[in-house]
Amino acid sequence: MTPVNRPDLTTRLVDEAARILVEDGPGGLSLRKLAAAAGVSTMPVYTLFGDKEGLLAAMHREGFRRLGEALAAVPVTDEPLTDVIALGRAYRAAALASPHLYGLMFGRIAPGFTPSPEDRAAADLTYRPLVEGVERCQTAGVFTPGDPERIALHLWAVAHGMVSLELNNQTGGDDTYLEAMGYAGLPFLT
Repeated sequence: MTPVNRPDLTTRLVDEAARILVEDGPGGLSLRKLAAAAGVSTMPVYTLFGDKEGLLAAMHREGFRRLGEALAAVPVTDEPLTDVIALGRAYRAAALASPHLYGLMFGRIAPGFTPSPEDRAAADLTYRPLVEGVERCQTAGVFTPGDPERIALHLWAVAHGMVSLELNNQTGGDDTYLEAMGYAGLPFLT
């Protein structure tokens, strides 16, 4: 019998649920369908998630956990602009590695799902490395002075837009992404 609290089982179920959500839509996702698709009994699925809302919340948390982990892995160097570029690359890589979760994290793929305030706060923390990177660029004189939150929002909006387009096969590739990010940063360079 498979222990219910195994992290690899939770990860497998979250990934499978995200696949079902994208392929079949919110109406096609159920805990029973997830259990069947994952080849497990319903007991661990209900024990882990409780209900569909709990499953969606777990998927949302896992997507942001993965994104946060990818951004935290970017080293802080003596070159703040290089670090901001590396954060942009890590953001894209995390999205491409978990495209099914990305739609739930930032889209309306599951109408009616609203993350809890705690989950929103945890998601918001993944944005902090970019704001801190912008602040470091400003301190180093690489970026113009100004509100680092607004500059980070601008950079994130372009990164998010490019990733969303790439996930929808409307544009693609590292070169296209980096070119767009370069143009996004131009107004802030000193």
